Amino acid sequence: MKRKGFTLIELLAVIVILAVIALIAVPVILSLVDKSRRKAAEESAVLYVDTIENMLMLNNVENTDGKTYKVKGRTVVDENDKVILNLEIKGDVPYNGVENVIKINSGFIEEANLRFNSYYVRYEMDMTTKKFKTCTSQKGFLDKCDGTGEVKPSEPEGPKGDGPTIEMAQDKTYLATVYLDPTDISRKCTKEEAQANVNENGTPTGITSGCMKWYAYKDDGTNYTMLLDHNTTVHIEWNASYDITEMKEVAERLKEDTNAWEDRIKASVRLIGADEIADLTGASREDTISWSKDKIYVSTVYNSKENASDFYFDGKGDSYNNNSGWQAQSAKTPGSSQYTWLYDYTRDCTQRGCNVEDSHLYPFVHANVPREEQIWGYWTNTSVLGTNNMIWVVSSYGQLSTQQAGVYSRFGIRPVIEIPKQFFS
Repeated sequence: MKRKGFTLIELLAVIVILAVIALIAVPVILSLVDKSRRKAAEESAVLYVDTIENMLMLNNVENTDGKTYKVKGRTVVDENDKVILNLEIKGDVPYNGVENVIKINSGFIEEANLRFNSYYVRYEMDMTTKKFKTCTSQKGFLDKCDGTGEVKPSEPEGPKGDGPTIEMAQDKTYLATVYLDPTDISRKCTKEEAQANVNENGTPTGITSGCMKWYAYKDDGTNYTMLLDHNTTVHIEWNASYDITEMKEVAERLKEDTNAWEDRIKASVRLIGADEIADLTGASREDTISWSKDKIYVSTVYNSKENASDFYFDGKGDSYNNNSGWQAQSAKTPGSSQYTWLYDYTRDCTQRGCNVEDSHLYPFVHANVPREEQIWGYWTNTSVLGTNNMIWVVSSYGQLSTQQAGVYSRFGIRPVIEIPKQFFS
């Protein structure tokens, strides 16, 4: 039997024809893709500018004529990084790796340089006709949109390795220490910068932007889950109406504290859960107290399999005591706790094993500080089963404890976020 097939010459001919088609088609397709992306970037810039102009009018922002401002995500800031406008926008926001700026004139944006994805968009308005035009570049911002403009070099984005700094932990109860600016993930952030980012009292309490210290405590293979090392809000009610089915005041303040953070972080912002604390501190093991938020809380516990109560992070033993709860406290000197990262920067915590406290908010040290300004800890997102007004909190005593939801308490907000591990590659 004779078998027929393609000859080598025929195969080569087909390959050559396909190569020619590819050489013709690929540039055309890439050009169409580029035009589409440029148009999308320009439309995003126009929408962003419109939003700023509308909010300038709605908020009656004055004394902005002729001034240039920086824009960072959903905020407009002055030369001192003071926020003058928070933006409510659902669309894309400019990339934070370069300095995005706007110039305001009579309530309108006269000029703007905004980067969206890989495109540098320049926006110009004719203040006489109120007509605008846009132009784009992939090399840097243009200084004009009339075709004669030159490209201004963009700010260097730095070599690979810029962005968050991570220090993997050994023999710790957390995975790693991370130094990260949630308002600009791409900026270089170091331990020294985080240590310098403090308030007038020398602590990070209340700081919501800039380089900050985080503790990565969970790795799901794709993301790190991280806890901030300080309270962004010192104290606030969990829910002023005592409704434990819904976080209200806490949720609103958490949103406010993180308003300037990048969207890819804001989507994951939350409070830590009581069960997470139990897992991290070993309190959920079957051979100890077998703590769970699904157990009924009582002040005197007789059966750990059915009930739940307060417990110390560094506690020892598996029996209950009315004075100490489950696992009596064993960490009583500065830095002696394995879990200092969970309750540093709280009131008088060094006596209970933490590394550093916010003693300036402790009235026995500074008598002029009101008692309600003490930092006793922070809220979890978990209500106490079997009660009608109690929430689990992380206490400065180095324990998981309970607090009434509606009391103007001394417990505040300590955010948890998730961030893709790719930012550390």
